[in-house]
Amino acid sequence: MASKHNVLNNAVFLHDKFLVVNMIDEYEGTKEKLIRTFRSIIVDLPPDVQKNNYPTFVPLNCAAIMGGFTHLGWLVLFLIIDVKVLFYFNIISVSMWSATVYLNRKGFHFSSFALAALEIILHQSLCVIIVGWAAGFQYWIISVLVALFMLPSGWILYKSIIVLCCYFDFILLDHFFRTSQPVVNIGSSLLKFLNNLNLVLFFASTVIILFYFASKMNETRQALRDEQNKVEHAYSLLSKYVAPQLSDTIVDGKIDLVWRHYRKKLTLFFSDIKEFTSITDSMEPEDMATLLNEYLTEMNAIINEYRGTLAQVIGDGLYVFFGAPENSNDRDHAVRCVNMAVDMQRKMRELNERWFDRGIDEVLQIRCGINTGMATVGGYGSSERKEYTAMGMQVNIAARIEQACRPGSVLISHTTWALVKEEISCSEQGHISVKGVRRPLRVYSVDVLTE
Repeated sequence: MASKHNVLNNAVFLHDKFLVVNMIDEYEGTKEKLIRTFRSIIVDLPPDVQKNNYPTFVPLNCAAIMGGFTHLGWLVLFLIIDVKVLFYFNIISVSMWSATVYLNRKGFHFSSFALAALEIILHQSLCVIIVGWAAGFQYWIISVLVALFMLPSGWILYKSIIVLCCYFDFILLDHFFRTSQPVVNIGSSLLKFLNNLNLVLFFASTVIILFYFASKMNETRQALRDEQNKVEHAYSLLSKYVAPQLSDTIVDGKIDLVWRHYRKKLTLFFSDIKEFTSITDSMEPEDMATLLNEYLTEMNAIINEYRGTLAQVIGDGLYVFFGAPENSNDRDHAVRCVNMAVDMQRKMRELNERWFDRGIDEVLQIRCGINTGMATVGGYGSSERKEYTAMGMQVNIAARIEQACRPGSVLISHTTWALVKEEISCSEQGHISVKGVRRPLRVYSVDVLTE
């Protein structure tokens, strides 16, 4: 019997526990449904509202719903105190607030706000006239001006009209009805209650609006900082793949200057390492990659130091020009280019000593060719990928001069020499024949490398 009694007690306990669990589940489910319903009404973005207008939609939606329920309360109050005019007007007010919610959810935020402002101006003005200035309904007219902060930017004329309507309405009410006798006398106690209630609600709504506005401003500032960090990160990446002055031009928004084609007098530079392929054939691929990366890193640092535009890197070959997108004058371009080439040759001596200490006994030497002339510069390539470079006969001449240069030297054309002769000592090396050019070209070597 005891055993049966225990079984029965356990069954009753399990049944009660099951009922309790079901009640908890039902409560949680109901709570979840209520939360979802609340969010769908108040917070969730309707399909007709643009995402960037979300900061406007939420406070206006909350205010319109609260306005509707508030006027339902006023409707009951004025029914009790038997102020029929305001009772009927509150029916109109509830309808107007319902229309405000509808327009706001459809994305017509300015129309929604204008309707809400009209309701407040008319309703509160009528309340002041009928109940009296001491009831404090005029405070709500000021709330329209505070709420203007929540509207999207633009529509200055409409905003100005709303501000002027509120201003003149408040001035007229103050002038005619501050000391006038109310149409309906509701008693001093109720009057004081209404005044305090209106003050509390006005300040509460103002604090909420300003707090929301401040939080959105903080979010905007944070989003701006995030975007700035993204831009800085993108710039740092961009500057690793294109010339710094080219990335500066792109960041400054001068995209047209980068991609459009135009004729410009440039100083053009080509270099490569003599017999690089045959020298590195005997090296391990990893050692060759390390050596090449080190060489290009040092050369690129020198190019950036002299503000040259690195157009192409083809294996060990470099193509650089001066005069675009940044430009000063032809003489400055030529002098900077020649000085860059001299520093590159000096850096190669340092690199050879460094590589020799690592066990690489081959001496690597570069050839540098420079020419100054007109070229077509701009973006070349497909719509998906372009290269900023310069093309033309003068570019080909610079490449041919580089091929004719002795390893470890810098060879320049006569046009470049004419620009740098007063600052850089050079020696004439006679003439060279260039394919595509009828007459031989006079060339010069830079003497400073022999020092």
